[in-house]
Amino acid sequence: MTNREEENLPFIDQVAHENVETATLAMGCFWGPEAFYGAMEGVIRTRVGYAGGSTENPTYRSLADHIETAQIDYDADLVSYEQLLQQFFLRHSPTAEPYKRQYTSAIFFKSTEQETAAKKAIKQAEERLGHSIRTELIPYHIFYLAEERHQKWKLRRAPELLSELSKIYPDFHAFNNSTAVARVNGYLGGNGNLERLIKEVASFGLSYPAQQLLLNQYQTQQIDGCSMR
Repeated sequence: MTNREEENLPFIDQVAHENVETATLAMGCFWGPEAFYGAMEGVIRTRVGYAGGSTENPTYRSLADHIETAQIDYDADLVSYEQLLQQFFLRHSPTAEPYKRQYTSAIFFKSTEQETAAKKAIKQAEERLGHSIRTELIPYHIFYLAEERHQKWKLRRAPELLSELSKIYPDFHAFNNSTAVARVNGYLGGNGNLERLIKEVASFGLSYPAQQLLLNQYQTQQIDGCSMR
């Protein structure tokens, strides 16, 4: 990418991050978790896919023993793995038995530090909830990116906003790796908070009418109380 191309990117995508780490988490259906984490301060990129199974190259129609999973790249100087895990246990039902393998609650750890943090978070969640946690703790092996239609699910149901961001990022991988795209997808789900959205909405590369549309849709989601649907 040339300097001129970089200058035309949304401001939030021009921010440099020196301490990037990755969390791989499964919380049932992956659309809601991707939107929730996408609006979280310190998160840089989100994507959804499949992990935890034994078969190669799973698809949504042929998952076999894989689990629907969200993967989050975050700036560890702004948000910690422990904070991500805290929200993980607040945002789904880790005590419930999944009715399908693909909706299993799971934490895929990449290091001893992540494993230790996950065990501590599970213990804290059990103490808080007073029930055994069914979340599986699994060593990270491989993450298969889900089909394009599953990425940024909330945004794909907002055609005007999707059109503007797709013009900025016509390449799918650049689109999917954009912080601006992750944020818009998250706010469209009613996640985050209005004060921060107002503060950073101008950094997403959207036109003024599109910014107002995002703000309106965010507030509608807040009224409906459906941020994780």
